[in-house]
Amino acid sequence: MGVITDVRVRQPAKDDLVGRRFLVAGVGNGFEGTIGIRVLDGRGRVLAEDSAQSTGGMAAVGEFSTRVTVSSPPRDGTRLTVQVFGDNPGLPDEGPSPGFNLREVEVIMFADLQGWLLYRVERGDTLTSIVRKVRDYTRTTVAQVVAANPAITDPDEIRVGQRLRIPVKG
Repeated sequence: MGVITDVRVRQPAKDDLVGRRFLVAGVGNGFEGTIGIRVLDGRGRVLAEDSAQSTGGMAAVGEFSTRVTVSSPPRDGTRLTVQVFGDNPGLPDEGPSPGFNLREVEVIMFADLQGWLLYRVERGDTLTSIVRKVRDYTRTTVAQVVAANPAITDPDEIRVGQRLRIPVKG
């Protein structure tokens, strides 16, 4: 029988901002419908592990979702990798590690994130002036704004009309 398993991550997306507790959702399948989830730091260390159950059950691909908690989060603005995969009960003796159909998504962690403001750069703006303008809504730093916006390659060069994410922390 030519049954194929698969895993697809719908949330989070690449470069999403996430807090210490965030949603992981998608479609997929694993052994008995179990989807494994890990969060890794830049050195490959596991910061959190969890699992979700696919609505497809034992054989069908179905939706899954769960909230993952990073109990000891790294500093704000740190890039992390979320790994999502079909459970592999045969480990360590057989099959791929950490599981089948491994998918990886890079995210940016702000531990106490409540959301973010979208700010459109105006003529004369600098990152420092933007941080001052939004001070009534959130306490953030220029370095954190740069970390939240991978499109910023040089903090001294932002463009009029550019949309920036400004982290709002709780």
